[in-house]
Amino acid sequence: MDRKHAFGLRLRAIRKARGLTQEQFAELLDRTTEAVSNMERGVSLPSVETLIRLSENLGIPLRELADALDPAVNANSKRVALESALSERARQLTTRDLEIALKQIEAFPKGD
Repeated sequence: MDRKHAFGLRLRAIRKARGLTQEQFAELLDRTTEAVSNMERGVSLPSVETLIRLSENLGIPLRELADALDPAVNANSKRVALESALSERARQLTTRDLEIALKQIEAFPKGD
């Protein structure tokens, strides 16, 4: 999967996890709906300025967004969507609940 497509999948998962429409997301980023659509479909990559806006407005570390551009990290579309949803949900947990969730995840056997 190329980096544009992988980043677009991750961006769409973040937007949906926040319960935002493309229009609302575009407004939050001070971008057009078309620009958001193009990023989500893997037509274009965001500028550095847009990455910074994403980080600041959504409370997502810039490094996490940059990691989403690494094609080695993005093996397949289902995994990208699942990892994005998991990250979004983890950000909403209290520290104590996050500790519990981590212990539960660690109980699973390591996959291949």
